[in-house]
Amino acid sequence: MRRCLGLPLALALLTVVGTLPLHSAAPPPAPAGPGDDPAAVALDRSIMEEIQKNSQIMKNLTYLSDSIGPRLTGSANLEKANNWTAEVMRSYGLENVRLEAWTIPEGWERGPATARLISEPHVNKPILVASQAWAPGTNGKIEGEVVYLKAERLKDLDQYKGKLKNAIVLLQPPARVPKLEQIIARPAGEDRSKGEGKAAIPDAGRRPKGEFGKRNPTELLTFQRELIPFLVKEGAAAILQDSRKPLGLVVTNGSWGRLGRESEKGGDRASASNRLARLYVPNNHYDLLYRLATNPNAPRPRIELDVQNKFIPGPIRVYNTVGEIRGSTYPEEYVVCGAHLDSWDLGTGTTDNGTGSCVVLETARALAKSPIKPKRTIRFVLFSGEEQGLHGSREFVNKHRDTLDKTSAAIVHDTGTGRVKGIGTNNRPEWYKTLQRELVSLKELGVTEFTGPIGGGSDHQSFGARGVPGFMLAQDMTYYTYTHHTQADTLEVAIESNLIQGAQVMAVTAMRIANLNHLLPRGTTRTVR
Repeated sequence: MRRCLGLPLALALLTVVGTLPLHSAAPPPAPAGPGDDPAAVALDRSIMEEIQKNSQIMKNLTYLSDSIGPRLTGSANLEKANNWTAEVMRSYGLENVRLEAWTIPEGWERGPATARLISEPHVNKPILVASQAWAPGTNGKIEGEVVYLKAERLKDLDQYKGKLKNAIVLLQPPARVPKLEQIIARPAGEDRSKGEGKAAIPDAGRRPKGEFGKRNPTELLTFQRELIPFLVKEGAAAILQDSRKPLGLVVTNGSWGRLGRESEKGGDRASASNRLARLYVPNNHYDLLYRLATNPNAPRPRIELDVQNKFIPGPIRVYNTVGEIRGSTYPEEYVVCGAHLDSWDLGTGTTDNGTGSCVVLETARALAKSPIKPKRTIRFVLFSGEEQGLHGSREFVNKHRDTLDKTSAAIVHDTGTGRVKGIGTNNRPEWYKTLQRELVSLKELGVTEFTGPIGGGSDHQSFGARGVPGFMLAQDMTYYTYTHHTQADTLEVAIESNLIQGAQVMAVTAMRIANLNHLLPRGTTRTVR
């Protein structure tokens, strides 16, 4: 239990917190200095204690997961989540709370999808399937042979001309995923910092070596661009894709733009010309279909498919939720704390990324409650459209391009329910030295890594692409590799203590960066002001 700051001490801190000069060029470990200033450390601990004692993370995460549910971009559920998070921000005392609108070309709704083998010796065996998002259905029940398309170059497709009418196509061998004994053999308390799934098993998620040779990148891109139009022209009915996960888990993915670009007339509307159903299959089911389809001594298996999806004509307005704590000294300079509010729709979007969204809300609550206000404005942003290609954060940086040079950093939480280990800087000294010095209070939370990779695949990249230092908090991969994008992404996998720690890390980091005497540098060690 940490001691709460009394009001007199808190008021006294107003005169000293935030006067932290940039670190000198001396190599780490840093000597005692502004990062160890007792007043600054006391503020850190008061923020951490507020989160530890009064966290609303699980309350908010439970509501978001169970009462709102999955939040596919463009859906009514996501708009409901936008409105709810805006109200939560207002209740915490944030200023300038608003929904910032942008548009997507069309929406998409998942319908029922069923599949079963109808050939001997597996008649009526159900095959679990989940449609790729923004892919069409099958227009009723269809039947077709399962065909493994062994091709890596355009010339390899010639052998399949005239042979794919109504075919259910497999494009790759099954992935190698962890076996059950490899999963359950791990001690319950084992540190998961090395990841799960693919990261834990060297060959997990990879197809067998030697299946295809090396390909010229230009040739590969040409092949990928021409493959789908070839299948459509030949009359193929559907593509089945390996979910590449163990334990019968099935994933989903997809975007309006990616599907639309596969034909000359598609544009950004996947429904404009795409007519090929695409479905993900659990690894164990996919493995069976592959074995059956490649058995030279047996006829090809046959499947019955019935997939019902719906395209919603656009454009459709979607939103980023934004709120602020105004800076006391430099209100027109910013630090951004963010996560994506949208999710996939097989589970309830708890760990991807309800956890990050509720960490951002908790960070906002704790900092808004602090009597010490940041020198710079801290913006709290819950992005949409992240799962389809970081669209919401790109829209945000475009809308706020006039403030990017005044934005010191963007900090994102987006790897589920694992503890934060550090903040990657790609070992850039101008960032590493500052964070390593300023975040001394986080050592007691186990946050000690500041030299690792920044990480990819989330909304901080949209800021980094425009020159703003963008950081994704480096987390243990607890459960994440298994659950993300699957039907297992639900509330019971959330670990409250880890999320409290994540909010403590984000809040202290945001406050420290906001209180620096300088913006974090964009390039090498240059000072912005």
